Amino acid sequence: MSSRPSPQTDRLLDLVDLLATRPVDGATLAEIARALGLSKTTIHPMVVTLARRGWLLRHPDRHTYRLGPALVAAGRAAARGHAVIDAARPVVRGLAAVTGLTCLALVTGAIPGERDELLIGEIGAPPQPAANGGGAAGSLGAAYRHLRLGDRFPLQPPIGSVCVAWSDDPTAVEQWLDRLGSDRPGDALAQITPSLAGVRARGWSVEVDRHLRERLDLLAAELGEDQRGAEHAAALRRILGEVHRTFGLADALPATIDLAGTYRATTVSAPVFDARGEVVVVLAAICASDQHYAPVRTGAEVIDLGERVRAAAETLTASTQGRPPARWQG
Repeated sequence: MSSRPSPQTDRLLDLVDLLATRPVDGATLAEIARALGLSKTTIHPMVVTLARRGWLLRHPDRHTYRLGPALVAAGRAAARGHAVIDAARPVVRGLAAVTGLTCLALVTGAIPGERDELLIGEIGAPPQPAANGGGAAGSLGAAYRHLRLGDRFPLQPPIGSVCVAWSDDPTAVEQWLDRLGSDRPGDALAQITPSLAGVRARGWSVEVDRHLRERLDLLAAELGEDQRGAEHAAALRRILGEVHRTFGLADALPATIDLAGTYRATTVSAPVFDARGEVVVVLAAICASDQHYAPVRTGAEVIDLGERVRAAAETLTASTQGRPPARWQG
């Protein structure tokens, strides 16, 4: 059965999401309408109904609306219904504290009629440095401060490698690669097979920054718009062709980590398994800076981070009565 969008439902959820960004001050009816691009007459019956159900509270003097206690109860019920996320909360926060990075618990699952996605179930922010201190940890920890619980990430290679690396379904990897669409290389399976073997051997994955390709593509396009740069653009495109051939999926998801090498790691992830040995949560440490730029790390540093993320994931698997799959090499 295909899912059809419901505009009214989307508006309701957009309203709740908006007020979630203003937990203390809330927003007036006019501010809500303006932010959502709707009329006050459209918004008014929605906020009245939500207020009656306790989902919103209205300030008697300022006439602002903010999230109400009924949502707190709903959130607690949701946490009880997903024991792994409830258990992940201290683990994710502890991992953020020891790594100095923003860490996430990503829930695996599917939305009816849509491709599988990872949903943010918990966010761990590292300790913030003193106001006059600055520092790398603070910059890195602030990288994804705009993320919110419930945000989704598409399972598109190299993202989600830990979700398929241990799968018993022979079609799982092919379906994952198919999400690249027209960008899928002809030899994608051959490229990714050693990478997934490396993920299984380590028990964690590392995704490496491929923004250089995007920046070079953009530069070629800009040069191509300028007649004086046409020859340079043509030369750059030839170079790009070689870069695209030599820097593929295997480079974005390295099979091995050289201790003495250097890497612009963007994300390090490890799986949490349920009682059936299936991936139910992905723990991820976000390595990019607040400019979404991945700093250079040595192979030894990447391995140390990977082992920390893996240890946290194994702790969570054990504490929730999960078990590793038969193909687990740890």
